[in-house]
Amino acid sequence: MEHKIKILIIGVMIAVITFGVIIVGIILGGFSLFYFTVQEESGGSISGDSGVRISYDIVCTQGATDNLTGMESVKVHGTVCNTGNEELKNVTVTVIFTDTAHDREVRKTVVECVDLLLDGAVSVEFDAEYLRELTIPKTSVDKTIQVNWIEDGELKTLTT
Repeated sequence: MEHKIKILIIGVMIAVITFGVIIVGIILGGFSLFYFTVQEESGGSISGDSGVRISYDIVCTQGATDNLTGMESVKVHGTVCNTGNEELKNVTVTVIFTDTAHDREVRKTVVECVDLLLDGAVSVEFDAEYLRELTIPKTSVDKTIQVNWIEDGELKTLTT
């Protein structure tokens, strides 16, 4: 009889440990999915006193790379258009990655010398990527979008 009780207790302990490992695995798996890929979205528009109104839509992701072990990828995909009533000349879009963990600022010009017609008739899409070594603990890279254009012979700048 004592032998059967010992076997029953050992079986219950194995079941409890198995379920505990499964629950911990699910929690850690869910945390790691959130931890390794972070996605941000932003959008809006800005206008000045003139007929210029720049609208933008931006999606940013940050997470582990597919093929490079120990590296992290920060990607920015966006769209910029002119919804105002004045044409924008020589538009340049630059994505600025500020990586405080590695003490770096990387500028990538993704659109150069494009004219944006009024009322949103033309929009430009862009993609930029910044690769860096993984940081422990995980740190975020700040992303800034800078739009430059010529208005009335003067250089104007929008920074998001």
